[in-house]
Amino acid sequence: MMGMDILLVEDSSADAYLFKEVLTRKEYTPQIHWVVDGYRALDYIFQRREYQYAQRPDMIVLDLSLPRITGYEVLKELKNNADFAAIPVIILTTSRDPLDHTQCKALGADMCLSKPHVIKEYEDMVQRLMEWAKLRVAETADGKTSIH
Repeated sequence: MMGMDILLVEDSSADAYLFKEVLTRKEYTPQIHWVVDGYRALDYIFQRREYQYAQRPDMIVLDLSLPRITGYEVLKELKNNADFAAIPVIILTTSRDPLDHTQCKALGADMCLSKPHVIKEYEDMVQRLMEWAKLRVAETADGKTSIH
């Protein structure tokens, strides 16, 4: 997973730490860029303000419940922009409501996952996510149609 850039959009520092810690423990080595709200996420993605030199992410891991601008709004803005619509977006949410998951998929999310409450399940989820991402990035690099 060398060279993969992930934008993590998460307002909970505990959840952000856990995500990064699991990646380290599982020996994945992507570059993680963490922002705490939807406003900063859009600035990062569109290289505005303090993020004007930000690296284009290979994947975005997005929480839904964010301050200022929600994850839904970030997802809509991203998927409505032809230059950025192809970036895979993975929703990680505390919501267990199937309607939230359906709405995310309808807006163009590649995957919508509920955050597990048990650390082992969280580790398994991150491992599955990174295996999927590895395949997705390899396909994109080969010029093949991406997985949806």
